[in-house]
Amino acid sequence: MTMKLRIGYVPLTDAALLHVAKAQGFAAARGLELDLVRETSWANIRDRLALGHFDAAHMLAPAAIASSIGVGQMQTQLVAPVALGLNGNAITVSRALFDSLQRSAEGDLADPRVTAKALAGIARKRKEKGEAALTFGHVFPFSSHHYQLRLWMRAGGLDPENDVRLIVTPPPFMVETLREGHVDGFCVGAPWNSLAVAAGVGTILHSGTAIVRNCPEKVLAFRAEWVLERPAEASALAHAIGEASQWASEPSNRTALVVLLASVSEPGVSAETIDQILESQPPEHQAPPRVSAATATGLRLDPAAIAAHRSHALWLFAQMAAAGQVAYSQVLAATAAAVYQPILGPAIAGPIDAPLVFDGPEFTPDDLPSYLKAMGIAPRG
Repeated sequence: MTMKLRIGYVPLTDAALLHVAKAQGFAAARGLELDLVRETSWANIRDRLALGHFDAAHMLAPAAIASSIGVGQMQTQLVAPVALGLNGNAITVSRALFDSLQRSAEGDLADPRVTAKALAGIARKRKEKGEAALTFGHVFPFSSHHYQLRLWMRAGGLDPENDVRLIVTPPPFMVETLREGHVDGFCVGAPWNSLAVAAGVGTILHSGTAIVRNCPEKVLAFRAEWVLERPAEASALAHAIGEASQWASEPSNRTALVVLLASVSEPGVSAETIDQILESQPPEHQAPPRVSAATATGLRLDPAAIAAHRSHALWLFAQMAAAGQVAYSQVLAATAAAVYQPILGPAIAGPIDAPLVFDGPEFTPDDLPSYLKAMGIAPRG
């Protein structure tokens, strides 16, 4: 008997494994028919999953944690048995801001510390002149995109609450908001950075991997009660995603993967653009990519990248606390860690290191209070 699952997703390249699981028959082989429903915003994904309109969803990992602890939205206990990849974001700025950064920077623009300090100087001058603050878009309050912007700005001494404006913009509208001057830059996943470059309105300043290596991104999220009622289907879908990851990481399948993703992408996203996105996976110890119009997102779809690691959930919770979205407590930290509930064994999902940030204290998942204290946050509880 075939079971039909309705799954929401936002049209980003890191929804790839859902499309692969469907198109390559991995889901069907496990008795599942996938109905993939395109959405425009993460708020819609969150609400429709919580209300039972979706059986599962391509979801921002921090949003799944926020839902589970009831911060900034209705409380709905979610679980994520697999991730849908690591990395994939980039910071893109308007051409005007890029020109200003070039004039102001003291050092190599490939170094995010250099650009952060230059940005701080530009922001201060605007404030002194009474001009509007620089505005940056990100996709959702509870997102790695938001936290990557904050980590970058922090390195330059910027206060995201007072020195700049951070606003939420759904991914499909990022390029338009930059073109119309509503934002001076944004942090978003592929392919929207490449589309801003192609439209001649933006320059990719930094890959997200220049800010955070092994950055947890999207997860396959379920309502916890749904998994309790239908554990076999949840397991079947998780394993289909695991098989899709193995298929997608095989070099011999690269062309087929590019063609598939181009066929389900937004208008204007060419197969060449998709190929560049998949190509830009720098080695772990490579220096940050040079500033260019090329895509440099470091999107990872390999089996190690889809493992649901407790350390990743705790790192995201720590970023939420550092952003002032939640006060640290051991109870909330445990709730956050419990969102990542791995189903796949080591034969499918391999080990991966904890996130590594380019600037600031080293993250230790077993000592969040010390990490937050080093970040200048006074944890409670």
